[in-house]
Amino acid sequence: MRAMKSLLIPMLGATMLVAACGPSYSRRGVVVTAEVGPGIDLYGYSVDRDGDWRTGYRGWTPVVVYEVDGRYYSTNVRGARQVQVYRTRSGYVLPPRDQEWVRTDKRFDRKKIPTDVDYGRARPRP
Repeated sequence: MRAMKSLLIPMLGATMLVAACGPSYSRRGVVVTAEVGPGIDLYGYSVDRDGDWRTGYRGWTPVVVYEVDGRYYSTNVRGARQVQVYRTRSGYVLPPRDQEWVRTDKRFDRKKIPTDVDYGRARPRP
C-alpha cells in the first residue's frame, strides 16, 4: 500500500507533463501545432496597387491557402478550409469581384473561391 502511494505522485506528475506537451486544439476541433508556420497576410484586390486585372492577371499565380479560425496559412491542416487566391509581387491577393473575371481566368478553381467572409477579413494595404 505504501509503495503504491509513493508511485502515485510521480505517475500523476508524468501524466500532467505529457498532457501539457501535446498539441493544442481549437474550438472547431482543428489541430493546430507549431508546424503550421506563420500566418499569411491576405489583401483585397486593388486596381491602384495590383493594376488592371484584364492585362495583369496572367502574371498572377493561383495558389491555395488554408483558413483556420480566421487566419490563413500556406500549410494544410486537418479540418482547414481551402481558399484559392493569387500570389502577386505584392503578396497574397483575393481575386477581383468582377463578373467578367469569373468567366475569364480558367486556372481558378471555383470550388475554392473566397467567400464574403474572406473578403471581409482582407487586410488593408498600408
